[in-house]
Amino acid sequence: MHSIYIVDDEPLVLEELVSNPLFEECGFQIAGSQTNPFKATKEIKRLSPDVVFTDLKMPECSGVDMMDELRNKGAVCEFVIISAFGEFEESRRFFRLGGFDYLLKPVSNENLQHILGRLAAKIAGKNMGEEPRSDTPSAELNEMIAYLRENVGAKHSLESLSEKYSTNSSYICQLFSNYLGVTFTGYMTGLRMEAAADLLRDTKKDVKQIAGLCGYSDYFYFCRVFRKHYLCTPTAFREEAN
Repeated sequence: MHSIYIVDDEPLVLEELVSNPLFEECGFQIAGSQTNPFKATKEIKRLSPDVVFTDLKMPECSGVDMMDELRNKGAVCEFVIISAFGEFEESRRFFRLGGFDYLLKPVSNENLQHILGRLAAKIAGKNMGEEPRSDTPSAELNEMIAYLRENVGAKHSLESLSEKYSTNSSYICQLFSNYLGVTFTGYMTGLRMEAAADLLRDTKKDVKQIAGLCGYSDYFYFCRVFRKHYLCTPTAFREEAN
């Protein structure tokens, strides 16, 4: 199972998150939790979890500040920010630092399951080939994940994937739903948005070219999806990142 650490200065919110059975159902175990961001930083350095969920607004130290310090200390875990509606517009620095995604309060099980599914898929993709183990109980799904990550800009569909792996689309839907807690379409959108963010941060390619490299032939549709996902335009994201 993947490990996760949760930080929130509100004890009741923290308790509710830690006790949520969705974490275990989606393949995550709680490595630790803390209401104090300074104590959390020390514990995260020691425990090296795969993922950190952290509240955005905390006394004396924001979740993004904590992430910045951990990144400077060499932390390679994924970060998910939890914020109230309207706060996140102030935190694009989170994505510049390589943050994974955000959750709006109150956290719904639907949104939590979606994020956990994408996190599991990303961790699985990073681990592919590093050691001879399965990252999900399904070897078929592991192979599909690796293929999709290596060919993010191609035109993928359930039909093309079912043809490539000689299986039916309903079975593929079940794999993504059962093991990642996300639909195939939802997984591909998250994967493409991550790729777009990396290209905006790390290259000087124009936005239209990046849209094409991420599998979007319609530039305006790409911009709409990006804005919905990151709460800002691709251009604003790049300006903040640089």
